[in-house]
This record gives sequence, structure tokens and C-alpha cells, in this order.
Amino acid sequence: MTAGVERYVHENVGEGEEAEAEAAAETEAAHGAEARRTVARRLLPLLFALYVVNFLDRANIGVAALAMNADLRLTTTAYGTAAGIFFVGYVLFQVPAALALGRFGARRWLSGVIIAWGICSAATALVTDAQGLYLARFALGLTEAGFFPGVVAYLAAWFPEAQRTRALALFLLAIPVSNIVGLPASGLLVEHFGIFGLSGWQSMFLIEAAPALVLGAAALRLLPDTPREAAWLTAAQRTALEAHLDRNPPPPSTGRTTLSRTARFGMVNAGLGFALYALQFFLPQATTALFPHAGASAVSALAALPYAVAAVAMLAWSRHGARAGSRTYLITVPMATAALAASLAALSRLPGLGLAALTVTVAGSLTAVPALWSRCTAVLSGPHAATALAGVNTVGSLAGFAGPSLTGLLTDTTGDYRAAYALIACILTAACTAALRLPGAAPRHAPPRQPFRTPN
Repeated sequence: MTAGVERYVHENVGEGEEAEAEAAAETEAAHGAEARRTVARRLLPLLFALYVVNFLDRANIGVAALAMNADLRLTTTAYGTAAGIFFVGYVLFQVPAALALGRFGARRWLSGVIIAWGICSAATALVTDAQGLYLARFALGLTEAGFFPGVVAYLAAWFPEAQRTRALALFLLAIPVSNIVGLPASGLLVEHFGIFGLSGWQSMFLIEAAPALVLGAAALRLLPDTPREAAWLTAAQRTALEAHLDRNPPPPSTGRTTLSRTARFGMVNAGLGFALYALQFFLPQATTALFPHAGASAVSALAALPYAVAAVAMLAWSRHGARAGSRTYLITVPMATAALAASLAALSRLPGLGLAALTVTVAGSLTAVPALWSRCTAVLSGPHAATALAGVNTVGSLAGFAGPSLTGLLTDTTGDYRAAYALIACILTAACTAALRLPGAAPRHAPPRQPFRTPN
């Protein structure tokens, strides 16, 4: 009789504990989902706005060139060098900036670099010759170097891998949006606006630098370094979010394998960077070549079209990627499409077809970027993530210098842009081939890790 009672109690207590465990798991899952929604709502809009301004201050020289080149007596080669020299400063300060992020924390460091690049961007309005423009662009690259890899590492500290592709896509959507909004706005400023007796292109640099100063100050107050420091998360949400992040361990690797993986991702990023920046800095001028009778405002509006298509493609592809998981084709398919479109742009002599081909080249290249960085953050995670990601971005930045520089040289040499488009097609094809051999993330049964954190 006693044995039967004990058995009954044991079985029912065990069932009760199992039910309690299931209820606790459901509660944790609910808190985790709520935490991720809150994080996305709190962080992504500000980071998005910051990257819009970041990319606009980097790329608005493409519209300024419609009037600035004549005022400063720049050849196409000299302009391409000025556009690309941004990446010299960017590369030189990339890894030191990542180390500084870890030393000072995301909040203070990102706020500082945002304000610094705003000052450098405004100073571009004061240049009077090619040498001054080279110096201003070099300084701008130096100050912007810490932003992008810092934000990528920052997102990895807040979003588990399953949600990171979507978060990265929403963040990187700032690239096409900055062009959709910035190119027409910059064209209007260059053609119709002047302040303090300055020309349109000088006024444009001053006006478009102002948001960085405002948002830099806002970031100091609104960007917590880690989930534990987020006052807008409840204790239960913080615990659930950190537990979810702990289930995404980094792949086991030595320093040598980390370097090898960084190099592989860097090669693919270099191909995308070459194509995107070659087109970014020359698209208004290339559009003028296709439609020579259009004014600066009309050219800027047409040059924004590829980025409007890219925004839609990025959202649709990232939504598909969230269901498909970390698949290589998410990177290679848009890259191959972009390579084919660049080939068509090189062969076409019809203005409409040429613009359509350039649109697909830009859209395909940009669509591959979120998938690449999501895969990259999954593989190159852990306590040294910011430095490894900075290395990948550094290799891409070297190509960012080569893209506009070679485009300017080829255009001056051949008299049109078709040779540059052919080179872009070859570079994208090589990078797509390299993407087929990218490493994947480690299986998720390894021991839990500590989330990447930046100290105070």
C-alpha cells in the first residue's frame, strides 16, 4: 500500500514538474519574442537613420560632381581618385576603430564618430582644388571607418542569428533609401540652392552634414551598449533575450582559421564593394551620358531609380532568406544576376536598356549584401567579432577605392563607361565564384557562449 502511494506521488509530482517546465519555457519564449520586438522598435529606426545620413554624406559627392568638377577643374580621373580616396582613410582606421569600439563602448564611440564625420563632410564645402578635395575625402573616410563594422557587431549583440538577417536587411535598406531620398534632394540643392554666398554644391555639403551632428548627440543617449543596460526592457525580457543569444555559440576556430574565414568573406565583400561604389559615385554622371539633355535635378531623379528597385528587392529577398535559412544561393543568385546585367550594360547602346541594366546591377549587388553579412556574423562571432568584421569590411573598402578610381581612368581612356561596366561584370563573376566556397556556421549543439559585449 505504501509503495503504491509513493509511486503515485512520484508519477504525479514528475508530471507536475514537467508541466511547470513547459509553462516556464513558453513564458520565456513569450518574453524573448516580446524583447526582440522591443529591441527592433527601439534600435533599428535610429541605426537606420544614422546609416542613411552616413551613406548620404559619403556618396553625395556623386551629385556634387555635376557642378563641382567644372568649378575645381577636375578630370574624370581626378574625380574618381577623390571619390575613392575616402576608402584610404577608411581602411587605415578600420581595425583601430573596432578596437576603440570595444574600449569605449558602442554608445560613446558611435556618437563620437558620427559627430566627427559630420564636421568633415561640412568641411568639403570649403575646398578650392583637387588636393583640398582629396584631403577632405580622406578625413571623411577616417571618421566613418568605425561606424559600419561597429553597427554590424552591435546588432550581433542584440539579435539572435535567426532574426539577424532581417535586422541587417532593414539596417542596410538605408543604402537605397539614402539614394532614393538623397539623390533628388542633392540635385535640387546643387541646381537651385545657395546659402552664405556659396554655390549649390557647396551649400549641399553644409546642409547634408547637419543631421549627423544632431543624430550623433541623440545616439549618446539612445544607444545602450548591451541588453543588460537597456532600461526599456523588463528584467524578464533581458533574461530571455540573453538566454536566446547564449544558444548561438561561435564556431570553434583557431586564429589561423579565423583569418582564413575573414579573407574568404573579404573577397566576396570586395567584389560587391567594387561594383557598388564604382556605380554609386558615377551613376549621376553615367546617367547624364545616357540622357545628355537632362538637368541636374532630372538626372539625380533617374539615378535614384536603381535604388528604389533595390529597396524592394532587398526586402523581398531578406523575407525569403528568413524562411530559407543560411543558404549560399541567397548570396550567389543576386550576384550572378548583377554580373549578367553589368555585361548587358557594357554591350547596350540604347539609353533605356542601359539604365535598366544598371538598375538590375545595383539591385542585385545590394540584395546580396544582407545575406553576406548575416552569414559573416554567424561564422565570425565571439569576443573578437568586431575586429574580424572590421577585417572583412577593410578588404571590401580596398575594392571601394579601386572601383571609382578605375572607373574614372577607364572612362577618360575610352571616352565612355562601357569598359568600366565590363570590368564590373568580371569582378562580380569572380566574387560570385568565391561565394560558393564560403564557410557555414557551426552546428548549434556547442556549449553556450557569452554574448558579444562592449565594456563601459
